[in-house]
Amino acid sequence: MCSTGWRIPRPLLITLVLMGLLTPASAAASTPGRSPVVLLHGWMSSSLPYLAMGVSLRQDGYPVYMIDFPGQDNLVNAAVVADVVDRVAARHHSRVHLVGHSMGGLSTRHYIKFLGGARRVDQYVSMGSPQYGSAEACLLPESGGGQMCRTSRFLAELNAGDDTPGPVRYTTIRSTEDVPARATWLDGGACFHDIPGVPHVLEPVSAAFIAAVRKTLGGTCPGRFVVLPPS
Repeated sequence: MCSTGWRIPRPLLITLVLMGLLTPASAAASTPGRSPVVLLHGWMSSSLPYLAMGVSLRQDGYPVYMIDFPGQDNLVNAAVVADVVDRVAARHHSRVHLVGHSMGGLSTRHYIKFLGGARRVDQYVSMGSPQYGSAEACLLPESGGGQMCRTSRFLAELNAGDDTPGPVRYTTIRSTEDVPARATWLDGGACFHDIPGVPHVLEPVSAAFIAAVRKTLGGTCPGRFVVLPPS
């Protein structure tokens, strides 16, 4: 496991500041009572695809934060999530919503399950995250995306026992062009929503995905609630 004492490297903090997401003006534009949202990108990506979603959520009154992960290792990235959420929760005196795309949804769920995130997180939303693995990821090195392989030790530990721990509200959203639906469901109980015809890489910028995330954070399941027996 990673140490929870891991701190955000200065380049990541600079990214946050340059995007205007740690400035008083950003906080002042938020609506009282709206929990802050942290947007977390996927494998080999960055915060840039989240810009349109960030604008939409800020227009809805949410304080919005984005980060760039230092690499493709979920354990390291989960420690980054823990550090960012601690800072954001302390700043706003509030629980935090987390929205993760692809591998970012797995790093985030590791944080919730193993690094104390269940007490900090209000809603967890994943987009196109292979919660129970991807066959294609088995071709990648373990710390370079291979943790998404359906037979990886990382996923075996993440999915052992309760895969929706704590009082967190869980939502998984996928495109019909993405990984199989069963791989994105969470057995312990979560809202599940299919959106047709959006390529995986375009999910964060898709108007349909942005609308589904906004509806979810507003307190409504955009699809159906799924509870499955453990497989």
